[in-house]
Amino acid sequence: MKVRFSIGAKLILGIGAIIVAILINSYLINNSLEKSRKINEQITELYVPSASHLNDLYNQINRSKSLMKTWVFIDKKKNTPDKIRLRQLHSTEFPQLHEKIQKLSKDWSPEERQKYQQIHTTIQDTLFARHQNIMESLNNFESYNDPMLLFEITPQVEYGGEIMVMTDEILNEISSLRNTMQGKVDQSRVQMTSIFNKFERFIIILGVALILISSIIAIILTRTTVQPIKQVKSIITSMCKGILPKEKLKTRNDEIGDMSEALNDLVDSFRKFTSFAKEIGRGNYNVSFEPLSEQDDLGNALLEMRDNLKNAADEEEKRKKEDEQRNWASQGIARFSELLRENNDNLQELSYQIIQNLVKYTEANQGGLFLINSEDEANRFIELQAAYAYSRRKYMEKSIEPGVGLIGRAAREGETIYMTDIPEDYINITSGLGDANPRSLLIVPLKSNEEIHGVIEMASFEDFDQYQIDFVERVAENIASTLSTVKINIRTNELLEKSQQQAEEMKSQEEEMRQNMEELKATQEESARREKELKEKLEDCQEKLNKYSGNQ
Repeated sequence: MKVRFSIGAKLILGIGAIIVAILINSYLINNSLEKSRKINEQITELYVPSASHLNDLYNQINRSKSLMKTWVFIDKKKNTPDKIRLRQLHSTEFPQLHEKIQKLSKDWSPEERQKYQQIHTTIQDTLFARHQNIMESLNNFESYNDPMLLFEITPQVEYGGEIMVMTDEILNEISSLRNTMQGKVDQSRVQMTSIFNKFERFIIILGVALILISSIIAIILTRTTVQPIKQVKSIITSMCKGILPKEKLKTRNDEIGDMSEALNDLVDSFRKFTSFAKEIGRGNYNVSFEPLSEQDDLGNALLEMRDNLKNAADEEEKRKKEDEQRNWASQGIARFSELLRENNDNLQELSYQIIQNLVKYTEANQGGLFLINSEDEANRFIELQAAYAYSRRKYMEKSIEPGVGLIGRAAREGETIYMTDIPEDYINITSGLGDANPRSLLIVPLKSNEEIHGVIEMASFEDFDQYQIDFVERVAENIASTLSTVKINIRTNELLEKSQQQAEEMKSQEEEMRQNMEELKATQEESARREKELKEKLEDCQEKLNKYSGNQ
């Protein structure tokens, strides 16, 4: 039996060779990088910090040299800045730096650690001890005036003095150790450069080998599969341009044959997709379609597109409807705003115009406008001001006690009442609109600034939509505000007429009083005249009587 060396086997063999080469390459690369990493860690975490801290130590000791000279020759006062710096160097800076170097020195060679310990011992026990001796001797201004003390101390800190020579020797030792660390840094960097150079050469060689292996594999695969794949490519290229082949590919007993069979199935699927897309293009969003599988991205995308287009169409229809409702409400608000500006001096006519236009605009069947007749709580009742039903004005009289029925409840609670489940005779009990049996009932209080001025009751054989209810509530606020103003104007006019009438009555009474005063004055004058005449007559009689008595 002849074994078929399939394309899969060829690919596995070729890729296996490449994988082996890549693994070897990865191992060598990782080995080189690991060496470089270790060297780099030594440089960055040990040698460079060690050299840096030793350089800081060198600078400290060198600075102590100058500060010591300043202590002896210049600063005679206590606690000058330089004296404070020298004390801080002894007590804080040097111990801290020693602690850092001590941690790093654990990874040094034994010779380097021993050398540093000798330097530290010399500094701590000898040099700084000499410093402390001088600092304690010259600790105040009077001590600088002691010639014997100065004669003893000054030679130690002069050029060639004991302390200066010791300091220079310590500096040389530190510099030597620092140079050793810096040399290790340079040596490690040279070693890293060498590793990278070898690594670069290896990468070039391995790259060339991989190219050769890949080229051989590519040539073999090209010779065994190029013609069938060209045919498949030609069909796929046509499909990329949107052209489906009219004939199916011939299948073969290998992977190319499997590809041809799969491509034939794909072409059939594309024809189904095309038919489905055309139906969607015609607006037929209810067309049925089954994707090839749960993982069929294109089929599922087409289904999602159909659903999205259907939702978009529904949303567009909904948006248009909402726009129409908003335009309807806006036009209604404008219309009623104009209406409320008219007839605002005639409450009866204004009430009728309001309920007539509201019933017509909402396409209801009947409606009534009820107003609260009095602000006195004891005498308050709700009175039907205007009614309109079946395109005719209704002349009806109805009074409702507050809190009684739906009208009274709406007026008391100040909340809208909307009912669709109305018993056949319920409206005759609670409504002021007569004997109609509507399907829905809407009762909206006329409320402005938390004050109830009345109630609008509307009935319809159709249900009220929410946008219509919202519109009536908005209009009710404007109506309530206008009715409040109209009531105030009417009350003002009544008070004005009453005050004018009272003024006329007072004027009439004043004229009558003036006439009475004039008549009274005339009467008084006449009484005075008669009294005078009577007095003269009495005097005349008395005189005559006296004469008569004398004659006797």
